[in-house]
Amino acid sequence: MVVDAHQTSILVAIGNRVLCESLCHFLKSRQPMDIYSINNIQKIYTPPDLVLFDSSKLLETLQPRYPNAKFILIDTGLKEQEITYLLNFNKIAGVIPPDANIELFIKALNVVHSGQLWIGDKHLKSLLDHNGSMTANGNIKSLSYQDMEIVKFIVQGLKNKEIAEHLCLSEHTIKAHIRRILKKLNISRRIQLASLFLENGQNR
Repeated sequence: MVVDAHQTSILVAIGNRVLCESLCHFLKSRQPMDIYSINNIQKIYTPPDLVLFDSSKLLETLQPRYPNAKFILIDTGLKEQEITYLLNFNKIAGVIPPDANIELFIKALNVVHSGQLWIGDKHLKSLLDHNGSMTANGNIKSLSYQDMEIVKFIVQGLKNKEIAEHLCLSEHTIKAHIRRILKKLNISRRIQLASLFLENGQNR
């Protein structure tokens, strides 16, 4: 690995514990550097330079904690819509595709560490050419104007309190609206709602 071992630290935040520890072991074997596992996060004494993660939930938890770190998504099978959402609205610095070999993986880390973005051809095409289609979960176009306004704010990454301030409503009312919207579309998470929004081409 080209990155400076004395200045670089990496946090591996992979949901699967076996994969997480294996990746930590692999990185340590390439060159001595500060490698931390999400399973031992209490041992992190200085903020990491790079964070390798595999889910939006981990990103939402770790990004506020390490605002200066560069986040790299390890794609373990996320839907294209979710990856597009993460790239558009969460300032991630790279995506490692499932078919990446060791050389490509190491190259991606170095590229991101140097301050550049790393997005494979597949994900870049999805980001640029995303033209959306309807899903079995429901038709987002059936939502009311006010519902769509709330969804647009969610896609922009706003919290319930911020949405409430924009729409001059109470935070409790916004929570109730979001619960109803999720139920109507037969989904359970905000990121699914944002992905559905993008999938239907509503971001254009």
